[in-house]
Amino acid sequence: MDTQQIVILVIGLVLLGALMFWPQWQARRRRQKQMAALRVGDEVMTVGGIIGKLTYLNAEANRARIEIAPGVEVRIVPAAISRPLTPS
Repeated sequence: MDTQQIVILVIGLVLLGALMFWPQWQARRRRQKQMAALRVGDEVMTVGGIIGKLTYLNAEANRARIEIAPGVEVRIVPAAISRPLTPS
């Protein structure tokens, strides 16, 4: 292999790697923005499919509470929040 072929191979591998990981980076960035925008009172869905209203959120302490029925609150970790349902 001469130098030109090696350069083309390296460029191809870099592009392939970027195409493979770019969607993951975008999804991670989008999730971080969603989590940062969460506020008490937002309706959310957990990864288990439970839907409720966010009544407490402390990301630093890794704690949150959602109200799933009047007077019924469930303690969860913020990572268990799948997505907000309240339109932004």
